[in-house]
Amino acid sequence: MIECPWCGSRIVPVDEICPACRHEILPEHLSPSSESDVNGSSASEYEQDERDIEAMIASRFACAKCGHDECDIQETAMTGAGLSKLFDIQHHHYLFVSCLRCGFVEIYNPNILRGKKTGELGTVLDLMFGG
Repeated sequence: MIECPWCGSRIVPVDEICPACRHEILPEHLSPSSESDVNGSSASEYEQDERDIEAMIASRFACAKCGHDECDIQETAMTGAGLSKLFDIQHHHYLFVSCLRCGFVEIYNPNILRGKKTGELGTVLDLMFGG
């Protein structure tokens, strides 16, 4: 059993999907004692990478609307087209950065900031069967 990174439920993934919330469980979401992703980094390295990206965004943040320098960062996941939409596999991850003064939101793709893409299997299936 693992803890789903999306809903927090203790689950046994079925075909890399959380049966409770239907989100995709990628190798980088698993605990450090379990599998590694295709680049050989463990989940703890992935989580550190996410914290580093969030810290970088927070340290450089200046609201494009009001100029305020404090923000709130939330991660969200979305489906793509094709099979991922049909099966509600949410493999597109984004960081929503909200200004704490005016609420203006900027959206960042962590894969671009990280310089690599995670969760390639879902993308391959989308390309093969998507629309």
